[in-house]
Amino acid sequence: MCNHHGPYADPVDPALPKSSITLDLPRTALVVIDPQIDFMSPEGRSWGVVGESVTEQNLVSNLVRLFEAAKQAGITAAISPHYYFPHDHTWKVQGPAEMFQHAIGMFDRPGALNLDGFRDSGADFMPELKPYIEDGKTIICSTHKLYGPQANDLVLQLRKQRVDQVILAGMAAN
Repeated sequence: MCNHHGPYADPVDPALPKSSITLDLPRTALVVIDPQIDFMSPEGRSWGVVGESVTEQNLVSNLVRLFEAAKQAGITAAISPHYYFPHDHTWKVQGPAEMFQHAIGMFDRPGALNLDGFRDSGADFMPELKPYIEDGKTIICSTHKLYGPQANDLVLQLRKQRVDQVILAGMAAN
């Protein structure tokens, strides 16, 4: 599948054999994990930990390109946001990443049904991505916690769209 119409090119001397998988666009979705200020912006609470990687990968501009390509190709787009609510800060069992995120207030919201202070907070979506996320067509899944969308409704949402091929993107999706 090297019939690309863009800046991507397969490696000249790949370490692994070429895949035989081809995208079937009606069955494909772009899934972006944690497209939020706290994870992708210099103003975000985790910038000291992830900023170098975000910058090195041109993450935000590349996500814009992915969203543009997905919308142009007519494939499903979905996001899996990460939020913490006050009750999450009372967990009795926590791993190091959870303790770090809770300590710095990463992805915090005042409540599951409360949007007070959400706009432009660290839990809000990156401004560059909002035109794609808030277009009324992108699936905004229920919140996930820490390690990913296996515990939210992402799989259900994709199944309901008959999607079984996923292009996964995001700060920690590489």
